[in-house]
Amino acid sequence: MTNPYRIPTPAVISFSGGRTSGYMLRHVLDAYDGALPEDIIVAFANTGKERPETLDFVQRCASEWGVHIWWIEYDWDEPHRTRIVSHNSASRAGEPFAALIERKGFVPNQGLRFCSGFMKRDRIESIARYWMGWKRWHSVVGLRHDEPKRCRRLRARDCGSSTGAFAVLPLDDARVSVEDVNAWWARHPFDLGIPSLHGNCDGCFLKGKHKLMRIFREEPETADWWIEQERKVAHRTGPQGELTRSLKFFRDDYSMLQLKYLAMAQHDLFDDKQFDDEDFECFCTD
Repeated sequence: MTNPYRIPTPAVISFSGGRTSGYMLRHVLDAYDGALPEDIIVAFANTGKERPETLDFVQRCASEWGVHIWWIEYDWDEPHRTRIVSHNSASRAGEPFAALIERKGFVPNQGLRFCSGFMKRDRIESIARYWMGWKRWHSVVGLRHDEPKRCRRLRARDCGSSTGAFAVLPLDDARVSVEDVNAWWARHPFDLGIPSLHGNCDGCFLKGKHKLMRIFREEPETADWWIEQERKVAHRTGPQGELTRSLKFFRDDYSMLQLKYLAMAQHDLFDDKQFDDEDFECFCTD
């Protein structure tokens, strides 16, 4: 049987900085006896809103496993809108994200999620196309077998891709589940160190409402950057000058300020950790 981690080349491995993509990277490395061929690269796209544990985890994976990881950020003024950074120079206060919002003039929302497209997918594509000089390549993404809808959509979208990137999903092919990933990291010498509730992006608006409120209750300062971005676009109007909510707020239900107030007021809401709302899907977690 073909080893699903012997991925076709040339290829870019998208490393989100999470446990699943870290599991995938380690297994691809093992399939190549610990050293990737020159036509397989690894890229981590930083938005500036990743938690510090995520940045440290990416750096540790690189050093412990002896693999080079490209650290990249959105920057309009850099060639191909992409800045090459490192663990030391990476943004940590949301600078790339805030710059994108300022240029757009409005914030992304649950229906228009331009943040992951501009700051992650496009930046990883720029590395393959312009730095590596590839016209066609394989985009290796960490979607698991227990995420069938996402896997089907990504495979369908990239069928006959006009961008040159074709999806490869080794974890789906290997039938890996979240239980497999968590069990593997439990045996590993180091781990991400972030509860799965929090995720990599510290206050991502695509999280379920109750998850986000729990985060804001545990770490109230996390909400402040998101509140500030909504404040900056508070006077935004639609194309005809009409008032519009969708361009001013990250979420359809509550502003980030309202969610912070609710989180601090409704303490008993958080006794039950089994929340009844679901996260929206996002490329950031792939």
